[in-house]
Amino acid sequence: MTRMFFASLAIFLWCAVPAAQEPQPQPGTAERIGEKIDRGLSQIGAELKQGWEEVRKSVEKMSVQGRVYGRLHWDKKLESAKLEISVRDSQEVVLSGKVASAAAKQKAEELARDTVGVGSVVNELTVTASK
Repeated sequence: MTRMFFASLAIFLWCAVPAAQEPQPQPGTAERIGEKIDRGLSQIGAELKQGWEEVRKSVEKMSVQGRVYGRLHWDKKLESAKLEISVRDSQEVVLSGKVASAAAKQKAEELARDTVGVGSVVNELTVTASK
């Protein structure tokens, strides 16, 4: 009889006592969270825009020679090249020095020609024989 009593009590309690539920968020909580996220994203967007403007200004201030140097210096095909960059008449870039291959010579000229502020390129690079 005690088994039946306890089984009945367990079933009664299971049915009578509501299951523990997580507290429901108060109305408007999701909206407040969404607003905070929107404000954060807007702030990030404004900071990125300001940072980009600063980068653009610094590039505009940078000389043609500096821009060409930056492009050539970071290219993998030209990492072992011994390059000299000079600028004539503010827009004509003269490339001199040594590169490892004809492809590297061509790549250097293309990068220089495609740099902002460059009008023309004189390619005086020499190809060194690879061993």
